[in-house]
Amino acid sequence: MIRGASSSESAVTILTPGCHFSGKLYCKGSSRIGGRIEGELVSEGFLIIEEEAVIQADVKADEAIIQGKVKGCLEAKVRVELAETAHFEGDLITPSLIVNEGARFDGRSTMRPKEEKVDIRLPAGVEDLRKKANQRTKDITPLPEVSVTQ
Repeated sequence: MIRGASSSESAVTILTPGCHFSGKLYCKGSSRIGGRIEGELVSEGFLIIEEEAVIQADVKADEAIIQGKVKGCLEAKVRVELAETAHFEGDLITPSLIVNEGARFDGRSTMRPKEEKVDIRLPAGVEDLRKKANQRTKDITPLPEVSVTQ
């Protein structure tokens, strides 16, 4: 276990080739999937879909490396990497996408920025000042056009 990490943060989930799972699979920590999954896969952590894996599911992960076959919707918070052996078919939503040469990608990708909540509060009266400034610029008469000839 990593020093200072709780047992759930250092947890590792492994589904080896030859294993089959149908339904909703929830993993916390790092996960390696080498078997078949049908349904839904949620990984709170780093997810590796191995070359032998066949996934027909909606997948949510913090970060994912795809080496095998995935068909469905994949949403990652940090990034997705499609390795040269990957075959992805479906919708992909992530702030960062890496597609290595040889990877097969059939579908759509949506690049969403990392979610950062920023609460900007303007001081009282600023909106009134904006309105006054906009009104003043409307009242300004344009300067006549001047041309210079030589």
